[in-house]
Amino acid sequence: MTVAFPKKSPGDIKAGQMVSLTILAEGPIAPAGGPPLTAQVRIPVERLRRGPTGHRYAIHIRKWRGTTVSPVSLTQPGDPWRLISEPPPAGLRELLDDTRFLAQHVYGVAMSTLEIFESTLGRRMPWNPEGRVVLKARDLVTATDTGYERGTNIIRFGSVDRMGYKVPTALYRDIVAHEVTHAILDGFRPAWADQMATMEQLAMHEALADIVAILSVFSSKEVVYRQLEAAAGGFEVGQQVDDEVLMRSLFDFARDLFARGPLREPFVGAAPEGWQLLPEPHARGAVVVGAVLRAVQRLWAERNARYGGFHSLQQKAESGSIVATRILRMVIRGLSYMPPVDVSWRDLLRGIIAADLDMVPDDAHGYREALQAEFSAIGLRRVSLNNISGVENYSGLRYPIRLSALGSDPQEVQRFVWENPRLLEAARLERRTPLSSTRVRTSERVSPDGFIISEIGASFIQTVRMSRKEAYVRLGVKTGRDFIDVRGGGLLRFDAGGRLVYAALKPVMDRERQGQLFGSDQHHEAEQAASSGVRNKFHGTGD
Repeated sequence: MTVAFPKKSPGDIKAGQMVSLTILAEGPIAPAGGPPLTAQVRIPVERLRRGPTGHRYAIHIRKWRGTTVSPVSLTQPGDPWRLISEPPPAGLRELLDDTRFLAQHVYGVAMSTLEIFESTLGRRMPWNPEGRVVLKARDLVTATDTGYERGTNIIRFGSVDRMGYKVPTALYRDIVAHEVTHAILDGFRPAWADQMATMEQLAMHEALADIVAILSVFSSKEVVYRQLEAAAGGFEVGQQVDDEVLMRSLFDFARDLFARGPLREPFVGAAPEGWQLLPEPHARGAVVVGAVLRAVQRLWAERNARYGGFHSLQQKAESGSIVATRILRMVIRGLSYMPPVDVSWRDLLRGIIAADLDMVPDDAHGYREALQAEFSAIGLRRVSLNNISGVENYSGLRYPIRLSALGSDPQEVQRFVWENPRLLEAARLERRTPLSSTRVRTSERVSPDGFIISEIGASFIQTVRMSRKEAYVRLGVKTGRDFIDVRGGGLLRFDAGGRLVYAALKPVMDRERQGQLFGSDQHHEAEQAASSGVRNKFHGTGD
């Protein structure tokens, strides 16, 4: 038994205090029949009730027979702040019967996934709807029905047949991270997966969940070391680990995850022609996941080259985990620079580059260039650094606002937009329709030079209902319906002094943009039909 947090009175526990917890590094089944590989994750300290149930999550574990939930405690009896970290049993049968370790593993992975989002973005991540997310770690569903259900705050985990046993999918670290990421994204940007979201936004959801799942697991150097050994066929002193071995270790690892869980196999070679029109969101997302993994492999090889040929396998593994973590944080940080509605792959790339440029102006090791090059290789045009902030077109902005209110009051943001006609025109807002959603969030992040970056992020969405005639006259959209809904919005980022420093807009009353989104009645209905199967429930464990 390992006491993960020493006994203290509740008043001694400070905000931001962290604790180590043991989880399975990959899953319950280890190669060659050995014990499962474990890893340590650092998670925030909180009060835990039996379940376990904390402030953000409730873990429900059903008994193997029946539907009764079997609550367990992860803390010292009588002290809900004193978390106890137990190692997993060495045998597979004993591990599958260990309800407590299942709860510990699921709680640890879910909390560490949420923590990397919040620590990277410098803010709390909400759920949609508010409340706790319930993770049903051993539910009565099939493996293919494992997934996050929108609107319910429930993630269900079924079981898979392995080696004659029913193995809960919740014991696989990547599957838990993947589904929790869907819940985080849904709370952060609900419009990316609502009833008006297109197939591209759903594909973005899947790609981001895959990237977080793969790179969060690959950030454990124990996992990278094992993959390197397998890819190299063993390792001897003085043996060179070339780029081919690095790529094989990374993509073989991703394929192993794909074979058992919700991830889709990333494309290794050239992107298939017309991949952005593929009718299945996982297939579209897999191309982008492949591009991100190739960037990781490229940066990993360059980092190893800087240390020369005397780098041990352990050091090469550590380099891989460092690169994976840096790329993962770049992708997550880019989310806060993307518009709240109608996001595209180019919005993703621009968000990543712009956020990293603000955070690390001197890209000495070429992380941004690696991502730009790999995205370009799959047909996504590079993002120009000229006016990447998008605010140079809005000179002479007026600031008749209160800084204290700007960081908390949506009305102050709406006033800022209204008082600046050039910005209002750029967003092409419909003057008679109120904004349907406005969110304001403050964030604080620590830059590599140790300084704190404080910013205010404000997003707004406007949905306009138009008659058939009005849609044709104002937007050129032809429809046989009595009415249609169109929408747009934007993201505005302000510095600590209340000055606009970044803008990402999706104009509402824009003929070209809305014409491309809607297309025709047939195109719109086909898009809706193709996405209906994944809109309210994110899963994809295969057929």
